[in-house]
Amino acid sequence: MSPDDLNLLTPGIVVSVNKKSNLMEQGDVCRNIYFVTKGFFRMFYVDLEGNEINNRFTEADNFIVDFQSFLTQMPSRYYWQAMQDSEVLRFSFKDVQKLYARSPAWEKFGRLIAERVYLQLNERVEMFQFMSPQQRYEHLLSTRPELFNQVSQFHLSSYLGVKAESLSRLRKRLLYK
Repeated sequence: MSPDDLNLLTPGIVVSVNKKSNLMEQGDVCRNIYFVTKGFFRMFYVDLEGNEINNRFTEADNFIVDFQSFLTQMPSRYYWQAMQDSEVLRFSFKDVQKLYARSPAWEKFGRLIAERVYLQLNERVEMFQFMSPQQRYEHLLSTRPELFNQVSQFHLSSYLGVKAESLSRLRKRLLYK
């Protein structure tokens, strides 16, 4: 990106988010893109039976956005919760749209972020369509091993679509394999 393009960026507003606090809640409209500078977040929804289902985990140096809500400015179905004390940079929908209008470089940057989010979501969908629980566990272990140190077994089991007891049995089976 050229210096002129970088100068178009207004500094993001720094937002501190305490552990277990929600950055966004179900029913909110996603009016911002957040860049995580410190901390760790989980994206989850509450199913019809009242269970929290983890959908994504995001650590520092990554963006947080519910693109469907952000692009349509309709209410989100998700919560974003800090899993540790965190800090994010907040960029408003209006500021992002101005950047896109003023600079092809920023428009390309936005497209690249959208492509990355799409690939993450598609990977998750395909995990459930084409992998057994054991394959999902092994895939997560090979692609995101840091999660096993940052996330409780309860949250991992929810993300993998299995009960906590099943995850425990699966871990034991793989350990003695």
